[in-house]
Amino acid sequence: MSKIFIALFVLSILLINATGCSTGKSNFRVETVEGFVTLDGSPVAGVTVGFSPVDSNAGKPAVGRTDAQGKFVLTATQGGEFGKGTMIGKYFVSLSKETLSREPTAQELANADKTGVMPEIPIVSIIPKKYNDPQTSGLTAEVVKGKNNFSFDLQSK
Repeated sequence: MSKIFIALFVLSILLINATGCSTGKSNFRVETVEGFVTLDGSPVAGVTVGFSPVDSNAGKPAVGRTDAQGKFVLTATQGGEFGKGTMIGKYFVSLSKETLSREPTAQELANADKTGVMPEIPIVSIIPKKYNDPQTSGLTAEVVKGKNNFSFDLQSK
């Protein structure tokens, strides 16, 4: 499996956990975190934004997804209210968006219905791969008390 697929899988699990925990009482204070993601100056929809604490004892992971205008709102993945951000602290930031390199053909879909096996279609990264990993993205953020707003203008080259 590719590292990107594993990272997306982990982020999906974290998002599911965040949704499941949203109805209970918060066991830590979260601060509002939102912002925008652009690529070469243009907003990008569907980007997964991840905040990973620099010190795991001083923060909680959080994840969000950009809308059509490139806006995201973070959700703490443990113990916070849904859509309410994350704890005060310093974070490494990762950004990713992948898609299939092409759509499956009608024949491939028909074969998949018969066999239960989807065709192998390569996945391509819309966001440069260096941004997919919080350790290589070069992006950080410091969440402070109150409302936090971050903009990440990524460069394709």
